[in-house]
Amino acid sequence: MAALLGLFSGALRNAARIEAPERALLLGQSKLNELLSAGATTENGTAELPFDQTIEGRWDERFRWEARAARFRSSPERSPGEILLSRITLDVIWKTGTTGAERKLSFETYQLRREPAEVQQ
Repeated sequence: MAALLGLFSGALRNAARIEAPERALLLGQSKLNELLSAGATTENGTAELPFDQTIEGRWDERFRWEARAARFRSSPERSPGEILLSRITLDVIWKTGTTGAERKLSFETYQLRREPAEVQQ
């Protein structure tokens, strides 16, 4: 009986250890889909993911995110409306256990976008 309880408690510890990374993965996939579609929802409302700026948000006390879009190998001279490839990165950061140490899971994807009307050099 003691051996069975030992196996059970070990299985519970393993399940608890993978719960946070699995949740971070699901939250990150959902947020990345949101960023690639209509825009990103932040505390201030909905906004398109701007180039070369970090936007951030929080799901709860434990999980938060940071996202950034950058031009990928763009020409030095850009014109409004030009189609370009953007690199989108998303970091999901969460606090672990009682120590409060942070862990991070990073996502990266690419998307075709138009250069904004106001060209930022």
